[in-house]
Amino acid sequence: MPKSMTGFSYIIEPRDDYEIEVRAKSLNNKGFDLSIKGARDVLFFIEKDIRNIVSKYIERGSVQIFLNIKYKEPKILLNVDDLKTAVEKIYQLMSVLKIQLSDDKVYDLAVSTASELEKNSVDEKLKNDLLTIVERAIKDLVEERKKEGKKLVEDINKHLNKIEEFIKIIESEKNKIIEENKKRLIEKIKELLGENYSERAFIEASLLAEKMDITEEIVRLKSHIKRFRELLNTEDAIGRKLDFLCQEMHREINTLGNKMPDFSKYTVEIKTLIDKIRQQVQNIE
Repeated sequence: MPKSMTGFSYIIEPRDDYEIEVRAKSLNNKGFDLSIKGARDVLFFIEKDIRNIVSKYIERGSVQIFLNIKYKEPKILLNVDDLKTAVEKIYQLMSVLKIQLSDDKVYDLAVSTASELEKNSVDEKLKNDLLTIVERAIKDLVEERKKEGKKLVEDINKHLNKIEEFIKIIESEKNKIIEENKKRLIEKIKELLGENYSERAFIEASLLAEKMDITEEIVRLKSHIKRFRELLNTEDAIGRKLDFLCQEMHREINTLGNKMPDFSKYTVEIKTLIDKIRQQVQNIE
């Protein structure tokens, strides 16, 4: 079952020395984008690990993660002297370059450039706890995306069923409409040419039937719908493929409508249904 790109999860869990809060949210996006905020002192050391965790479970969408740690007692995770030295150097560089940076930006740069900062500066237990809870939050987020994906698939299938109903009507009526148009054409030619109409009418009627032949468009529409359903039964990231199929279906129904305008009431309905499907497809991973 495909997954939606929207979802939300929230975990708050106490430990002996601290309480960890993780919020994960995802929205639709053409590609993959990850934003991690909060707990900056710790995030510096584990951001890469978090990105690796998220990429294991999510291929597409805009994912936002917020971390918060509430310590039961004040805790300093960085070497204050190193941080102070880094801040001083950054202010010196700002003075030389004649630029202004916010305090938050200065702090972030100081953390990333402090010479003595190493991975073991963060408590291993805290790091493991954080990564464990982040992974649980991402798993919960994926489950929410699956639930939303199921709803999307149900709606899309309803629209596909309706399109198939219209195609059946078109198939059942197309020969009748072609014959009616041929008769009208022959009558018109007869009016214009009198007794000499016979051979010319046959040629024109044959050309008309050829121009109105929509068999190829119907076959391709059916093929696209079949492929659509096949993809909806997989667990892969299929959003882009489904979007491409929507474009192809739209193209075929346009051609069909141009060849046989008598079916305009059906082609308009089919186009509307394809547009609805495409809107829903935009939210599938």
